[in-house]
Amino acid sequence: MSHDPLPTRQTLLIRLRDAGDQQAWEEFVEIYTPLVFRYCRKRELGEADVADIVQEVMRSVSLAMGNFSYDPAKGRFKAWLFTATRHAVSKHWRKQQRQPVQASGTALLNWIEAAPGDADLDEWEQDYRRRLLSWAMEKVKPEFGERIWKAFAMTALEDRSPEEVAAETGMTKNAVNIAKFRVVRRLREKANSVGDEEWERDWMNSAKRTGNP
Repeated sequence: MSHDPLPTRQTLLIRLRDAGDQQAWEEFVEIYTPLVFRYCRKRELGEADVADIVQEVMRSVSLAMGNFSYDPAKGRFKAWLFTATRHAVSKHWRKQQRQPVQASGTALLNWIEAAPGDADLDEWEQDYRRRLLSWAMEKVKPEFGERIWKAFAMTALEDRSPEEVAAETGMTKNAVNIAKFRVVRRLREKANSVGDEEWERDWMNSAKRTGNP
């Protein structure tokens, strides 16, 4: 298995051991349910099937967290979740085999039961990064005014130059850079509350190109 550069933050996993920590479970569901959902949909599973699989995966997590002990030497959490998701899909298709199964379903089952390749793991990792960034943006966007967020989105997400954004928004170039820096810093803080800061280092390099204030 390839090196996992993006370990899930220990604090969130430890908090999940407490069934009464509603906020921890809400954060976990918000981040990871879409990840599992996306994985299943890419395998062309129907919505009802996906809903069943997602429920099964979340149930597995809930049961596992009661005796969870964080030990990176035994593997990363995301790798465990990836395996649990593949297992849930396989289990679902095995149930379907009690009924006539289309050739496409048999092919999918054979693919799932085979050892995952680097491409599968890389796809899972990239989907996780995108989901974590999307989640963080959803959470911090209300903290900023419309113009500041627009300056951030145009520079960091659309990769437009500060000069171009300044001309379009009526802001100075320095104000655009400051707006971008403020939002990126807050996104980093939010992502680090549930993940590891390494997740966005490559993406953050774009901020350095314009120069942080």
